[in-house]
Amino acid sequence: MHGMPTSQALDAFAIAYENALREAPGRPFKVIHGYGSSGEGGHTRNAIRSWLRASSSSLTWVPGEEVDGNPGYTLVYPERRLPKGAARMHDAIVDYCSRERTRSHVIGRFVRRASEAEIAEALRQLEMKGRLRTFVRQGKKYYIASDR
Repeated sequence: MHGMPTSQALDAFAIAYENALREAPGRPFKVIHGYGSSGEGGHTRNAIRSWLRASSSSLTWVPGEEVDGNPGYTLVYPERRLPKGAARMHDAIVDYCSRERTRSHVIGRFVRRASEAEIAEALRQLEMKGRLRTFVRQGKKYYIASDR
C-alpha cells in the first residue's frame, strides 16, 4: 500500500484482509503503509489505523513502532469480517469533526470510502451515540465532536 493513493490503499487493505481471514484467520499479516513524508504521519497510515480502531470487534492490531520502532507498517490479526460501509469510518468522521463541519463537508471528505447514504447513516449513528453534536447556523446543519 506504500505509495498508493489513500482511497486505493483502503480498497487494497479490505481485499488483503478478507483474503487473510479466509486463508489463515488469526495469523498476523503485515500492512506496509509507510510513515508519511511530512514527519507527522501519513494519510494512508492514519486512514488504515482509523479503520482498524473502528473495526476492533473484528480484529487485533499492533503498530509497527510498538514491535520494532518502525511506524511504516502495522501488524493485523484478522478474527472476523470487517464492518461494511461507513461504520468502519466512525472514528475518522469524529476526528474530522474536531472542528465544525457541515454535512456536505463530511460527505465530500468521505465519499470515496462509502456512499452518501452510508455516510449520512454514520452521522446519524454517531449523533445518537453522543459522539457528535449538531447545531444549525444560517440554515446549515453543523457537526462537531462531542468531546471538544
